[in-house]
Amino acid sequence: MSAKPWSSLAVVLLVAACGNSSPPAAETAKRPADSARPQPERRETVFDPLVGTIDRAKGVQKTVDDQAAEQRRKIEEATR
Repeated sequence: MSAKPWSSLAVVLLVAACGNSSPPAAETAKRPADSARPQPERRETVFDPLVGTIDRAKGVQKTVDDQAAEQRRKIEEATR
């Protein structure tokens, strides 16, 4: 027998094994609702300084946008 049928069979079995299946109904019924579970305590990570920098940058951008909008408003009032 040649390798082609065996390789085709292997591909079919691999695809079938990767199929999506839902959990059994009994396991789903035993789980508490997501809102009933207590949220885990947040721990500090190495990315926290970077996230803080992004938050500060967003705050600065909001300030610049507010000042630009105020300047546009003043220019519109002056040209009327």
